[in-house]
Amino acid sequence: MGFSDRLRSWFKGDSKRSAPGKSSDQSSRSSTKELEEFVRSRIGVEAFLEPKTAIYSTTLLLVADDGEYLRRPVKDRDQAGEFCGKINIPLYDAAKVGYPKRMRDYDQGNRPPKVDLSELPPWPGDDDGPPDGPSDGPPPPPARD
Repeated sequence: MGFSDRLRSWFKGDSKRSAPGKSSDQSSRSSTKELEEFVRSRIGVEAFLEPKTAIYSTTLLLVADDGEYLRRPVKDRDQAGEFCGKINIPLYDAAKVGYPKRMRDYDQGNRPPKVDLSELPPWPGDDDGPPDGPSDGPPPPPARD
């Protein structure tokens, strides 16, 4: 339903909106699938609920650890909370906490450097091994003087 259709119905006195049809229900399912795929294919994803405005409906914004993001409409806060609970990611209210800096950096082309395992120094004790056998954890903290 476009703006002119809504205006025409308002002039006729039909101020109540109709229930969502099959097409909007189908688009909601495809949006949910896109959100799920984004979470599956990215690391460190967080969700931000964006409030409804005069122009846009309520949306769920997913932001990955490198700043890449995806925004899709959701029905309401309950649907967003259910989605985030199902896939176990945190949900924040964008109106209260704002947007993460990494998202703006991503838009500007600034990407965080990725560390390759070959660039890291060897794990302490990997060369010779400790005298009492292999260690599964980090080395003990230094002794205090």
